[in-house]
Amino acid sequence: MTASRLEREPDDSNGLSFEALYRQRDPRLETLRKLSNPWPEHPSGKQEGVHKGPLLPEATAAIVPHDVFRQMVHEASGPKAMRQALRIQLLRCDTPREIFKVVAVAMRYQYTAENLAVLEEPLIRALYRCRQHASDPEVLNTLNAIISRFRIKGLQVNPMLTFMALKFAARARSLRGMKRHLKVVREEGLTMSSNMFRSIIAKCSIGHRGLGEIRNGRWRRSELFQVLTGFDDCKHLPIEKQYHLGTILIRDDWQYLHGWVAVLARCRDSQGVWNEWVLWKDTPARRKPRMLQVPTGSHKVTTRHRGDHWFVEQATMSGDLAIAWKILQETEIPFHYLKPRTKDRLLDGLEHATVIDEHIRNELMKKHDRDLLNIEKATARSLRDQYGFPYDDDGPIVAETERELHDAAEGGAA
Repeated sequence: MTASRLEREPDDSNGLSFEALYRQRDPRLETLRKLSNPWPEHPSGKQEGVHKGPLLPEATAAIVPHDVFRQMVHEASGPKAMRQALRIQLLRCDTPREIFKVVAVAMRYQYTAENLAVLEEPLIRALYRCRQHASDPEVLNTLNAIISRFRIKGLQVNPMLTFMALKFAARARSLRGMKRHLKVVREEGLTMSSNMFRSIIAKCSIGHRGLGEIRNGRWRRSELFQVLTGFDDCKHLPIEKQYHLGTILIRDDWQYLHGWVAVLARCRDSQGVWNEWVLWKDTPARRKPRMLQVPTGSHKVTTRHRGDHWFVEQATMSGDLAIAWKILQETEIPFHYLKPRTKDRLLDGLEHATVIDEHIRNELMKKHDRDLLNIEKATARSLRDQYGFPYDDDGPIVAETERELHDAAEGGAA
């Protein structure tokens, strides 16, 4: 059947026949192309009057010589040109010394200092780039100096610089730095987002098995506990005037609470974990649980299940297994639903369990097998079932390979 014949034949199938689809093949393809690529094609040729975004300098470019940079700032015709000159230099700095040179030039006059104070993004990028050549305490000292210069000039410090100083103080394990900047956050009423709160908590070396970020060592428990619950010289103040991390915590938001419970557990503050558990039991997220939007194929999880599992796990991390078993009993979570490492820690304190069911017995035997395997690997010796403590079963007393030796008849004198 040819195409000309198809064009002459009438469409008697309301557009559903093969002939009708064949006649409409070109319009259909055009429609499909438009649907697959809804954006118009880029016009060819030179376009007049088209606004182009600013071309920012590359951070990998060579730094502008200091005398040339000073001349650029001096000859800047307005705030826009001045900020562009400061941005160009900051995006190429990678040492604290180079950053201090830029700050020194900008702080000579009030109007140049004001233009530098609003360039928090280039400053933050330059400070992060300094980590390649300087330690975290040095970056913290650089940031503290910049913030101090801004305050001396009477300039408004961008909250992002304050939060960045908090993160570097946590990285550098600086109790003094945490105290200083937490006080600023509290006095100025800055709102700390959940992401920022978790980021600061994560800098306290609370990763799996307490490792976390150990580039600068670990926090002392006594100092970290001050950062969390109150500094020693501020505990006499009323709670509205204190400025530790606990005063910033929003317990109704799980994004804040789960990191807070984790860091309390790493500090071995089992009583603090228990107090948070008591408060958690009365929250709407547990009394009126909601479904969580977990990835497709996962088990259905509610806010209550997520929170209860987390509290049991962190209670075992705190070291007080009596509290961990008590929380597990109140959650009514089946023992075999827990994570393997959580079950192993709970089995170390089995004497605190009120009810021991078949699942717990099976997990205990599996744990003994794993512990025995670790001993065999460490001693390079294999322990067989036929030796050691006798089992309560009807199995052979000795190994089958030695049965003939024990059953051999006795002969004459040797």
